[in-house]
Amino acid sequence: MSSTARALRRGATLIEVLIAMAVLALAATGAVGGMVFASRDVHDGQLLQVKRLLLEASTQRLWLASKAPLLSEAVVRPSTFPTDLAPGAAPWKVDSSLPVAGDPSTGAYFKLSASGLVEPLTGIPPGTACNHTSLPEGTYCREMLVTQGLPKDPPPAAAALLPPGSRPVTVWTRVVRKGDTAERAQSHNEVFVQ
Repeated sequence: MSSTARALRRGATLIEVLIAMAVLALAATGAVGGMVFASRDVHDGQLLQVKRLLLEASTQRLWLASKAPLLSEAVVRPSTFPTDLAPGAAPWKVDSSLPVAGDPSTGAYFKLSASGLVEPLTGIPPGTACNHTSLPEGTYCREMLVTQGLPKDPPPAAAALLPPGSRPVTVWTRVVRKGDTAERAQSHNEVFVQ
C-alpha cells in the first residue's frame, strides 16, 4: 500500500471520528435541554398539590359563608372562556379576603416551597393584579371571578333541571405564578344556586 493511500485511509478515519463526536455532542445538547424542561415540569408537579389546596380552601370558605354577596358580585360571563383570559385581566380580581396566618383559604399572595409550605406574602398593596411587575419573583397569586349562570350554556333540557326561580352563579378561582400564562395556571369553578 502506498503512503498516499495510507494517508487517505487515516484521514477518512479521523473524519469519521469527528462526525461521530459532532453527532454525540448534538445528542447530548438535546438531552440536557430536555432535562432542563423536565426539571421545571417536575417542580411544577410537586407544587400542583399545594396549588390545589389553595383553590379548594377558598371554595370551602365560600361553602361556609353567606351566598348573598355572590349574587351581587356576579358579572356576565365574558365571551372568552374565563380560564383562557390572561392572569390579571378583567373581570378577574385578586382574592380580597385578608390573609390569616395558618389559613390557606385567605389572602391573595403566597410563596410556595417545594416541600409544600404555604406562606402568605404581606406588604403587597391589596388589589395588586396578579400580572403586576411590582410583585416579587416567584409570587403565587389567587384570583376570583363570579359569573352569572352556569360555567357553560346548558342545552335547554338540562337548563330545565334547575329549580324554578333559582339563580345560579359560578365562582371561578385561579392560582397563578407571576409571569405564567393562563395555560399554566391552576383553576377551579364551583356552581352555587340561590
